[in-house]
Amino acid sequence: MSFNAFADSFSKGIQAFSSQVSQKAQDAQLDKKFKDLSLAVSQRTQDLTTQLPTLAQSTQRMVQEKLGQVTDISQLPQEYTELENRVDRIKLVYENFLKVTQVYENESYDYPNNVRDSVNEFSKVLSVKLHDLSHATSTNEAQSILIAPGPHKDPKTLNYALSKVALTSSEYLNKSAGNEDSEVASALLKYSDVQAKIAQARLQQDTLIQTRFNKKLREALSENLTKAYNARKHVENMRLQYDVARANLAAAKPEKEASLRVQMETLEDQFAQATDDAVVIMQQVIQSSEFLKDLHELVVAQLAYYKLSAELLSDFLPQLDMSLNPEIESSTQAESEHEVTAEPEAEK
Repeated sequence: MSFNAFADSFSKGIQAFSSQVSQKAQDAQLDKKFKDLSLAVSQRTQDLTTQLPTLAQSTQRMVQEKLGQVTDISQLPQEYTELENRVDRIKLVYENFLKVTQVYENESYDYPNNVRDSVNEFSKVLSVKLHDLSHATSTNEAQSILIAPGPHKDPKTLNYALSKVALTSSEYLNKSAGNEDSEVASALLKYSDVQAKIAQARLQQDTLIQTRFNKKLREALSENLTKAYNARKHVENMRLQYDVARANLAAAKPEKEASLRVQMETLEDQFAQATDDAVVIMQQVIQSSEFLKDLHELVVAQLAYYKLSAELLSDFLPQLDMSLNPEIESSTQAESEHEVTAEPEAEK
């Protein structure tokens, strides 16, 4: 055998041996992972097996307490129950307010006719698109018609509806023959402008209430108050387990008393710790509650809207009065002229 042939054969032997060693190592690693996984599953099953009786007993205990069959119930500290009541009151106030103020998130809350108007608008837009599609000469043109945005839509609010109907009526009167309705058309145009400004102010109010009131209350309910609720639930679970352990110890045989006493004392410590933790969390919830500040934001938003609405209507009403009673304007002008002529005489 030549040296080259020997070297080639030796190299192949080394590679084969290396492959076998690598495969055995991988098999050993997989075998170890499988054993570890089996051990973990076995341990988890064992843990669940030991927990199931406690869970079942806690559930049975809770049902017995609800039915009044058990009276030996561990009492929570007075400080804890007082904090529970305060947290519950805060939660109730938040939820009750949101039931009402969530209406500000519905744009058309003051205009029920928006549904009918929306249907009419949709029908008109659909008719226009169908008409345009019937005259389309290519696929691209038809696609452009379908994806083209619809006409601008005013918000569906009462003030915008009043503004729109006043503007439409003014335009209609201006188109009529003669100028006998020009004064009415002019008044309607001014009224339309007033209502449009009030509509904008109302939408601004709604946005402020949504972001500075509703959002804050929802965040408190979903974060701080939920955290407090979970802590209280944990206290109740630990209390049930502790009471079950006390009952088990009271009814235990002498040979089991030692182990059951250790279990009861451990659960007693856990129950006490859970109670202390819940007290801290509930105190934080109460201290972080800023409902008066949130209510202030609600009132500020409402005041800005009502104030601007009152100012706009107050400025418009005298103009309308003069249109209704021209003699008022004449007498006002006469009084002004009299005051002007009377000033030089007073100086003499």
